Amino acid sequence: MPASTTIARIEGYLADCGVSGTTKEFSNGQPVALSFHIKLDGRDYTIRLPANVEAVQTALYNDYMSSRTRPRETTTRESFLDQATKTAWKLQQDWVQVQMSLIKLNQVDFRQAFLAYFWDGEQTFYEQLQASKFKQLPQSTSNSQP
Repeated sequence: MPASTTIARIEGYLADCGVSGTTKEFSNGQPVALSFHIKLDGRDYTIRLPANVEAVQTALYNDYMSSRTRPRETTTRESFLDQATKTAWKLQQDWVQVQMSLIKLNQVDFRQAFLAYFWDGEQTFYEQLQASKFKQLPQSTSNSQP
């Protein structure tokens, strides 16, 4: 299924949960992220949901190359781009669909489901945490299991 169809489905799930608008980002003609806006408790938020096509492309290529039953001489990493794009966006569609189900069934709230993807205009919250080497994350105070 083309990535454009998958992205349209994601936009449909988001619209059902009150998202006010979406924006698609492209690089070299390929969709790389979907941003959307939502108002929660009177505050406007932007969420940026990327699809890491390059990582999927590498994984597909490496998996293919590790197979002993396929010819390797004519296959290049670039030949996996189309499938990687479709796969990356399908994974995002499935993830968003699950998050929307959790929200609708009151298992999580919107912020909890999308916290890693909140966007300040330059970075997602996850990228901010990563840049600080995750220092803001709470550390366990004991070795006991919950």
